Amino acid sequence: MKKGKRVKPKFPIEYRVLITPLYKEREKEIVTRVAIRTVNEFTNFRYEIVVVPVLADNVLKLCITGLRAPQVTIPGTGPAIYTAEYRNFRGLYDVIVSKPGRDDNTFSVRISDKKVIIESAPKKKFVEVVTDEEEW
Repeated sequence: MKKGKRVKPKFPIEYRVLITPLYKEREKEIVTRVAIRTVNEFTNFRYEIVVVPVLADNVLKLCITGLRAPQVTIPGTGPAIYTAEYRNFRGLYDVIVSKPGRDDNTFSVRISDKKVIIESAPKKKFVEVVTDEEEW
């Protein structure tokens, strides 16, 4: 009996990025939360995504360099996560997400105190940007 070629399923989206305004109760100010999570979930540990953020002018570059095992050795399941908060992050920004292997995706987002609007996104992408925590 002939066996056909096995087609490996492709999941082009590897990361999901959340950009949303967040009200900090203690400081009584609005900050912009930027978080990255893997689409794949891990069964042994809750890994951390190692990201080198570079903010210059109106460009935020998030360079993903790898994963780090958690400091606590308690097992847990779930995606790998990175989170950062930015103050005075208003206006039109280019958000560039790059990963090892020199791939990068550039998104143009408009950020205000109340909402974030995605102005443009690349056609071929490995990152999905969302602006609501329920979609993340």
